[in-house]
Amino acid sequence: MTASAATLKMPAPKRRVEQLVSLEKYFQREEKALDKSEFHNGKIIKMPGGTFNHDILGTKATHLLLEFIENQDLNYFVNGSDMKIRVDAFDRVLYPDAAVICEKPIFFENRKDIIVNPLIIVEVLSDSTDKFDRGDKFEFYRSLESFKEYVLIHQKRKLVTVHTKQ
Repeated sequence: MTASAATLKMPAPKRRVEQLVSLEKYFQREEKALDKSEFHNGKIIKMPGGTFNHDILGTKATHLLLEFIENQDLNYFVNGSDMKIRVDAFDRVLYPDAAVICEKPIFFENRKDIIVNPLIIVEVLSDSTDKFDRGDKFEFYRSLESFKEYVLIHQKRKLVTVHTKQ
């Protein structure tokens, strides 16, 4: 008896089961990691490396925000791309390119590396993150009570888009 493709029983391919991690495991990993990762509802998503132009634009945005706030004598703080933002409603920990905090930072679970009360969030758009930054990430940020403005800086053309929460 010969086996044909129709009668041959092949085992189903094994599906890779994605392991979810706790927020605490993410924190432990982040403290030791050489690269940045975001936490997305139990999944750890490695951040793509930034380009020279991306870093220059993020640094300029941080500098301009800081200069404006100091000139206006406002009691605000400006953070660069190392400060994370916790979004409880979506179980996310995200890295913006810059953030402004009004008057007093509120830290997530007393950690000094994660805030929960950004007023303004800045993202420099990259080819690999453009869709996410404009879509889901914007939705995550909008759920924050303190959030008022979202600034998107385009890398490939001289364009800045600002979304204001009404």
